[in-house]
Amino acid sequence: MSSRKADTVIIDPALGLSGDMFMGCLFELGASPDEVTDILSGLSGLEPFSINTERAEARGIQTLRTRVTFEKAHHSRNFSQISDIISGSGMENSIIELSLEIFEAIARAEGKAHGMDPADVHFHEVGAVDSIVDIVGSVAALYLLGFPRMYHRPLRLGSGTISISHGEIPVPAPATVEILRGRALEISEERGEVVTPTGAALLAVLADPLPSGRLFKPKRIVYASGTRDQSENPGFLRMIEAQPAGDKNRVRVIRTTIDDMNPETYGYASEKLFEAGAHEVFLDNIMMKKGRPGIELTVICDSNIEEQVLELLFTETTTLGIRIADEERVELRRWSDTVKTGYGEVAVKFRELCDGVVNFSPEYESAARLARMKNIPLEKVYREAVSAAMKRMEEKGES
Repeated sequence: MSSRKADTVIIDPALGLSGDMFMGCLFELGASPDEVTDILSGLSGLEPFSINTERAEARGIQTLRTRVTFEKAHHSRNFSQISDIISGSGMENSIIELSLEIFEAIARAEGKAHGMDPADVHFHEVGAVDSIVDIVGSVAALYLLGFPRMYHRPLRLGSGTISISHGEIPVPAPATVEILRGRALEISEERGEVVTPTGAALLAVLADPLPSGRLFKPKRIVYASGTRDQSENPGFLRMIEAQPAGDKNRVRVIRTTIDDMNPETYGYASEKLFEAGAHEVFLDNIMMKKGRPGIELTVICDSNIEEQVLELLFTETTTLGIRIADEERVELRRWSDTVKTGYGEVAVKFRELCDGVVNFSPEYESAARLARMKNIPLEKVYREAVSAAMKRMEEKGES
């Protein structure tokens, strides 16, 4: 089975996060276990292993359970040994670099917890074959999925104690908390290690916290369970393949009505408001009291420049009063770039719709400047820019 691509993935670790769960979810999203095994075949120095999957039920949910099996266990490797195994594997550079970054995150956390130089840290549980395969295999699976953008919801950690090579330690493990420094965490009353150091490192390196107000449309929802003995409350990890549906944020909407101002000065006032950082400035014709024609001037801006906008409106217009509202705004993902045409470079605006389709349009000022310079019709520049932008999208597979 060949792998498929994914665009955006949301990780929901509320009921578990470990290396085998992480890799299992990526298999469910379309990464081929056979292709991952083939990529990892260059990891010389590891005991022979195989990656096996099976269906399993966890809390009434059908999940995929992934198990790495091997004959002989070598449980203690230091960072240098693991780095040599990964660096000499012949895998794609992106897989090697990300895998090493994840192990470095674990080494730094373990080093701080044990008061050691990260380079001197010996990985015990994480140095075992299954943990190495979980980490490198997860990165390889992401490579096959096209390295989708990854976000995660807040993490929920367990409680109690676990036994490791150093003895009994509290849950969450010190390395786990250190790796997740700066992320939103909840310490639950659930007994056992809900989030492992391997799972924490994968998430910390590969995913960003899900921004507040970020909107998505779910496409596929997958579940993976772990292999540890969790007979009472078996955990599982959920991942959601999603399409962006715009970014939601709050803005200030500032309005004023004017009926005694020289129309020529509206342009100057608008320029000053845009220079201050306003998102939008626009004018509407209205009918005011006693039948007088007037203008409603509206400014949309972020709250941090509200005072500056108010000062500009009072000094650059004849208004005597201003209304302010706090509103939500939803924005599509958008970006600007330049394309090469036969007449020169033209700036183009790109925007991603809710269904993942990317649309674009040439920037008027950029196209008009080129048309004046070359003394050609503006429409010719537009057609060339549209053709160049379409070609770029086709090359990137976005059309």
